[in-house]
Amino acid sequence: MAALTHGQQYPCIFELLLLEWERYGDDTESADRETTGLGETFTLWVKYRMRLKIGKTALYESNKDTTLVLEDIRRLIDGLLELAEGNKDRMGFDPIEPDFGLSIRPLTESDATVMISSAAEIRAEVPTGAANRSTEPVGVFDVNVWIDYPNQVDHFYGGYGPGLYFFVEPIDIVRFAGELQSELDGLGSYFTKRK
Repeated sequence: MAALTHGQQYPCIFELLLLEWERYGDDTESADRETTGLGETFTLWVKYRMRLKIGKTALYESNKDTTLVLEDIRRLIDGLLELAEGNKDRMGFDPIEPDFGLSIRPLTESDATVMISSAAEIRAEVPTGAANRSTEPVGVFDVNVWIDYPNQVDHFYGGYGPGLYFFVEPIDIVRFAGELQSELDGLGSYFTKRK
């Protein structure tokens, strides 16, 4: 299971567990074929489960196995690594099948000095009136992750539901990306499993 968390005294945790390959297509087509009748490659999906936790307490667990397109997983891993390495200044991620959303941005020195007293203003990106107005990054990232509850229960994209707001450091982002890559690698090849 891949877990995005800073894991200190009050750990907020977003967990993704990749389960198995899934492929949708015409029932008359062989599941072992790598291309459709038109010669296009099939879209490969991965079933997964997710959970939001604070410490050992689960705030939300998936109502169903849901799926991510393989390219979405790769895009998420690449985006996380680019962010942690400083090659990207923020990221927003909504998969094609939008069962969750993830937004990560760096905190500035000004944000970090008033994080506790003005957390709501920082989330809304409203000027906080802090004396320190430095825009220098401090190596800490603001994470906002939420579950699209309407899509989980009714297959209707709503864009809202339970969520967590917490911070992480670059090492936490790299660890999460590595855990996702390890889970993906652990699934093996779709076609190897089918033969």
